[in-house]
Amino acid sequence: MSSSNYTPNLHLNAWADSDRPKRADFVADNTIIDTRLGGHLADTGIHVTAAEKAKLNEAVVSTVYAGSGESTRSISLDFTPKLAIVFKRGTPFVQYSGSVNTVYAACAAYSHGGSAGLTIGNNVVTVTEQASADNGVRISLNASGSQYTLIAFK
Repeated sequence: MSSSNYTPNLHLNAWADSDRPKRADFVADNTIIDTRLGGHLADTGIHVTAAEKAKLNEAVVSTVYAGSGESTRSISLDFTPKLAIVFKRGTPFVQYSGSVNTVYAACAAYSHGGSAGLTIGNNVVTVTEQASADNGVRISLNASGSQYTLIAFK
């Protein structure tokens, strides 16, 4: 005799003391559980996929540094970034004044180069501060006393 009672959500057998479970009852319950749980686990709308987890675990470092005024400055990291972005805080990325474009932001990709004034080496991001313009462009990524943001992607 099959179950005379069933669970409210999945409609699984909830045998009473007087019931005699049959193998078919267990098979039916297992099929219900497998179908519902399998569907739930496969629902990427509510679960993070393995690829999404890998992206979330990738390191992104954001830090602030004060410019020292030196013509080049190396900032050490505990990894070699694939991509780095640097910009002066509270300033436009490029500002034109007196026939000179001063660049306050740069981006570079490891082994692919990037904007003038920023390079990536092994565990190091190097920024440049130019005292004068070259062809009407001056790079300013390390001005003395200025605050800069560095975002590095692993």
